[in-house]
Amino acid sequence: MKKFFSLTLTLAAMLSAMAVSAQAADYSFETDGTPEYYPSSSYEDVYGSRYNYGGKNVVDYQIPELEYGQLSTTQTGVMEKIMLHGLQGISASGSGIYGISPGGGTVEIPGFLQGGSTSTPAMPAFTELTQDFLLSNGAVGKISIPAIGVKNYYLWEGETTASMKKGLGHFTSTSVWNGNVAVCGHNRGAKYVIGSIKDLDVGDKITYTTSMGTRTYLVETVTKISSSDWSYLSSTTDNRMTLLTCVAGDSSQRWCVQAVQAS
Repeated sequence: MKKFFSLTLTLAAMLSAMAVSAQAADYSFETDGTPEYYPSSSYEDVYGSRYNYGGKNVVDYQIPELEYGQLSTTQTGVMEKIMLHGLQGISASGSGIYGISPGGGTVEIPGFLQGGSTSTPAMPAFTELTQDFLLSNGAVGKISIPAIGVKNYYLWEGETTASMKKGLGHFTSTSVWNGNVAVCGHNRGAKYVIGSIKDLDVGDKITYTTSMGTRTYLVETVTKISSSDWSYLSSTTDNRMTLLTCVAGDSSQRWCVQAVQAS
């Protein structure tokens, strides 16, 4: 009897151990991969293109559209240009939203004119310098300013001493034909000087000849600017020429002339 009882206890212990082992085998621990807490904020990664400094970028067009008849949460009326009928434009308080005045049902959208015609805002003009654009001698073009005796000074690429030793220098960041063509030259003490641009009058002529043809510009501005002011080199929607030279005895200043195309 004792032997039987002992055998029973042993068998029960074995079965218990097997049950625990089998139960333990059923457990499974799974975890997700490391979460991406810090996704890339690189412009190239986010939008799939390089950032275009000074021009249009993908992000400029990421503007959420409003569904027809829905209210905007921001007042953007200052951006609108044409009236669109039927948009829900009055808030519960009676104030105008999304550029709509109380009692009105219209909104203006940029780039459009009244009457159904469209008007796209003018973009800055720019002509990039290529090998084909250069004159046969390698110059960008040639410039004449009859009022101060400048006749056929060649314009060479680069705002450098080497360029101004041969004629005038072209600011490489600016256009060579359409838009703003920016030029620099010595004030005095060299073969090619344009120090007398300070004596130009509004309406004086400047001619510019390139492989694309000849343009005539009329002086619009004659002014003295800081040597650190580069705003006059910015791209423009019209065709103009900007001339810069030093101010005698004052390295902190520059003479600046801008002329706008007449023909």
